[in-house]
Amino acid sequence: MQIGNYICRDVNGITICQSRLLSQFKSLNHFITTRKISTENTDIEELDLSFNNENFRRHYNLLSDKLKIDLNKLVFTNQVHGKKIEYVDESHLTGVYWNNVIKETDGLITDTKGIFLVTKYADCMPIIAYDPIKNVVGVAHSGWRGTLIETPKSLIMKMLEKFNCTPRDIFVSIGPSIGPESFEVGMDVAEKFIKKYGSQIAKQRDGKIYINLWKVAEIQLREVGIINIENSMIDTYVNTEYFYSYRKEKTHKRFAVFVGLLD
Repeated sequence: MQIGNYICRDVNGITICQSRLLSQFKSLNHFITTRKISTENTDIEELDLSFNNENFRRHYNLLSDKLKIDLNKLVFTNQVHGKKIEYVDESHLTGVYWNNVIKETDGLITDTKGIFLVTKYADCMPIIAYDPIKNVVGVAHSGWRGTLIETPKSLIMKMLEKFNCTPRDIFVSIGPSIGPESFEVGMDVAEKFIKKYGSQIAKQRDGKIYINLWKVAEIQLREVGIINIENSMIDTYVNTEYFYSYRKEKTHKRFAVFVGLLD
């Protein structure tokens, strides 16, 4: 099954999606969860990976069981809508997975095999970056505030600084997030984006203003030399059958992006 530019499939009753661009690399393991799961043999109706879910352990145990994931190899961010990117290695595996949270950060990078970097979403943009030459991977959570202060660009800059990557070697996928036909903003927010990126990233319809965060992210990525860019073209506001949308549902539930290097 295809949603946007991503391939989605059922794995033991859990529907996950993967980037076409990144799936070509055999050393990279990545997937995006959806809310859809089979309710056979479980009373969990939809997968919610937010730690605000009082039953989050059951959801993570289900994920682990179905996808064969070692939960204690997961490292999370607490996502503060900033642009701080942190390097992760085995020293960040401090114990049970819900304690492996790097605070005050929105992005992670690693060259350590066997670790999964995890970020959570309900409209904000996942930015997934992989350098097959250096064999390093990164992921960043970029909402409109983070995008305005250049979180996508910050992820790439961290990879260049830490690993001496070459921009043309890095492949980037912009994951499921609120799309340009759905992200309505007030004039104050619109003016901030237009002042920085021009009118090309804004659209007026029926007296309302919409901002194209996907386009803004692409502009930032190209500014730092990235040429291999894929847009999932999955609007979470439209595709709530599969993905959570805070803007549409006012939900605190989250889907998640998992990226890691294979042993």
